[in-house]
Amino acid sequence: MNAKSLPRQLWDFRRGMATARVLCQLGQDHGLSLDQLLQHTSLSRAQLEDPKGEIEAQQEIQVIRNLISALPHVPTLGIEAGCRYHVTTYGLWGYAVLSSPTLGMAVSMASRMLNQTFSLTTNEVEQVGEQVFVTYHADHLPPEVRQFIVDRDRAAVLTLQREILGQPMPYQAVHMRRAEPSAELTQAYTELFGVRPLFGQALDRSIFAASLMHEPLPQADPHTAALCEQMCKKLVDARSSRTGVAAQVRDRLMRTPGRIPDMEAIAAEMNITSRTLRRHLTTEGASFRALLEEVRSTLAEELMTTASLTHSEIAERLGYADVTTFIEAFRRWKGVPPSEFRKAQGLLRPGGPVVRRRFIPR
Repeated sequence: MNAKSLPRQLWDFRRGMATARVLCQLGQDHGLSLDQLLQHTSLSRAQLEDPKGEIEAQQEIQVIRNLISALPHVPTLGIEAGCRYHVTTYGLWGYAVLSSPTLGMAVSMASRMLNQTFSLTTNEVEQVGEQVFVTYHADHLPPEVRQFIVDRDRAAVLTLQREILGQPMPYQAVHMRRAEPSAELTQAYTELFGVRPLFGQALDRSIFAASLMHEPLPQADPHTAALCEQMCKKLVDARSSRTGVAAQVRDRLMRTPGRIPDMEAIAAEMNITSRTLRRHLTTEGASFRALLEEVRSTLAEELMTTASLTHSEIAERLGYADVTTFIEAFRRWKGVPPSEFRKAQGLLRPGGPVVRRRFIPR
């Protein structure tokens, strides 16, 4: 498919307001006013601060146009922007990527669910022999913002990769379509990617070893993992308030939802016996099983609606041995299987089109 004839739904979708907040904060840090940054977008300050707000892709492009028009003397602006998109910027979708078992599975999910991100480029992921090629298409974007967006999206992907790997992504080569820029910007690109880019290439492309796709992922760095835990905790707290020992147990279950500890392990962490823990929970009108179900039920629904994961992916992230067990549990929570729940909520089955996504990790 020619990049210039891309279906608009592959990039021109409504996106979370978090991306506008990132861009506006960048502009304000460079001395711009919020009024300057929101000019011609029809966005208000109140809309900008709405945690559940959404904007059109064209509104985001206008914010970017305002940003680069006011700061033409900052050549690294796109890179600076992309480095501000952390795992937690993406909400529960970011948690879903972070908790993927392997980098390949994270890439597969991220590519399939591109409309859950803030990307304005479209991506092609292809494995050729022992290498993986990630190509960024941008010819569908207005020329005046194209390079900023390519820089922003590539830096954002690298930031996400670094946080889920817990270390910098070891690229073998980085290709850029643009002509070789100033020494200052070349150095900035080199520091970002870890290798000096090759300029004047046919495609904007990053290359790394295919073996990385099969490496188990850590839970990223402690700071990012803690932020994701806070997101999950805030979500569950909004659904059901807990205090005392029950709150402590529930918080511990949310810390590593893909690796659920049993009651004995949690009791040992609390320096009490499992019998004592059970007694405390009973006194508070709770049980270990009920708390576990509460956490899993809330996160399952959110991952289904916000991150748009498949049933198998949700089962995996919530620590189920197989998808059948998860489906049985979901039926117990909601009274219907997840497929019927999706239909009743008007949710499409995940797995929408992605431009020539040839690599599908097993």
